[in-house]
Amino acid sequence: MRDGIQLKYGWIRGGISGFPIDITDAEVFAAQSGRFLFRNVTTGYGEIANTTDDIIGHAEFGGDDSSTSNIKVMCINDLAAVFRIPLAYDASSYTVNYSVAILGECCDLVVSGGVQYANPTVATNKSLLIVGGKAAESTTIVATDGYLDVQINPSALGNLGVGA
Repeated sequence: MRDGIQLKYGWIRGGISGFPIDITDAEVFAAQSGRFLFRNVTTGYGEIANTTDDIIGHAEFGGDDSSTSNIKVMCINDLAAVFRIPLAYDASSYTVNYSVAILGECCDLVVSGGVQYANPTVATNKSLLIVGGKAAESTTIVATDGYLDVQINPSALGNLGVGA
């Protein structure tokens, strides 16, 4: 952390097992973003997960704000892993900020402006289990202000069947 700005997002502790997956050159991994993936059932490639996607894990990729040029990344799906992801909070559309009151609850993801955020305001898919965090101070969504530490919810992991 530098001057109160969160610099590291991604895997922060716990297990780190997973599997390799191809990413298309259409995907862009923002440096200050989450990198949870879903599998495109047509191509088999990993893509950045959004609100209604069934996640398969978290890409172990540093993020460079550029296209990935058909690379293979490690997709961490270890249920003991803890990931840090920016928090979607703006006091209007995203109304739930981090506090100890939401520890142990589930939340979803949202992609806004090319950045993947944890969205504790919505828990339809219940993709992520909240295990820590820092409250956002701004009333606009900023990737460097507030974050959640999350684990993959076992019941939400890869809900796709073969050929689905």
